Amino acid sequence: MNGAEYKTVPTSAEVWAVIHSRHPELKVFASYSAPDGDEFGNRDQGVMFTSYGFLEGDYPIMEARTMWDIDRESQAREKKEEKHEYWLCVPIKDEGE
Repeated sequence: MNGAEYKTVPTSAEVWAVIHSRHPELKVFASYSAPDGDEFGNRDQGVMFTSYGFLEGDYPIMEARTMWDIDRESQAREKKEEKHEYWLCVPIKDEGE
């Protein structure tokens, strides 16, 4: 879920939440929402993805993704087996430097 300019490092929900809460100036860099099924992957799985960074930054500093199974038989469209993933974003050094 990242560009060529940075790599992601998995982190915990706690670390991600502290950074997010301590830095209200973080802005959304990118987001993807497919609550009725991921058209680029599993159509029976919903997904929400968001990356955050500083306004003056070139790259995001953190990303989060939530995925869940969609029960199409249920009228309530309940989220089943919800899974959360969190990453910190680390810039990749330019080989010419």
